[in-house]
Amino acid sequence: MSDGADYVSDRTSGTSEDAPVEMLRVFFAIELDERARTAAARSVRALQEAPNGNAVRWVREESFHVTLRFIGDVERTRIEAVTRCVHRQTAQLRPFRLELGGVRLFPSRRRPGFMVLDVGPGEALEELAGAVERGVEAAGIAPESRPFRPHLTLGRLRGKKFPAVTGDVTALGEGCIVNDAVLFKSDLHPSGAQYTPIERVPIGGLSDSSHASRVARLSSGTLLE
Repeated sequence: MSDGADYVSDRTSGTSEDAPVEMLRVFFAIELDERARTAAARSVRALQEAPNGNAVRWVREESFHVTLRFIGDVERTRIEAVTRCVHRQTAQLRPFRLELGGVRLFPSRRRPGFMVLDVGPGEALEELAGAVERGVEAAGIAPESRPFRPHLTLGRLRGKKFPAVTGDVTALGEGCIVNDAVLFKSDLHPSGAQYTPIERVPIGGLSDSSHASRVARLSSGTLLE
């Protein structure tokens, strides 16, 4: 429940009803570093070369991430309030190491829709996702009804066929340090979604004034590419 301190209403004060409202399709996620992306990409290549490897629409290496909270369409004018509220929660946490694991079907073997990598540690990921959830709710965004199930998507199944899931394809032992929760903008194209980081919310302490200076460029209309 929001305390109202950073809530931004759907209609900005003093704005004409006829003025267009710029909407951004956004989500919070963990961004992988180069080494972790390379490890995940090796798993994709191994699966691509296996039987039925072309039965999956594979994620591009530069798009790998671990989703913490999908938000959807939100007014640009609300971004600063959202990131500020989320940081008030993530400031209470500590950075941790994201660990990559083996390949599995998601959401389940009985109803497979994606091929994903397992990620951990579960407790740290749950804490970070919970902090992000509390923050977005404090900013006036409706609660997420679905449980958090951490994973790294490698590809979406095109039908009922897919490469065999074996212990031979794994990124076990690879990972990266997680220092922030990244707010991504998602642009949908025929070739697939393009994800652009627009703000990084630190894990650990950073004053509200410092955070405000980081997001000021957003409210002025400049995205962080």
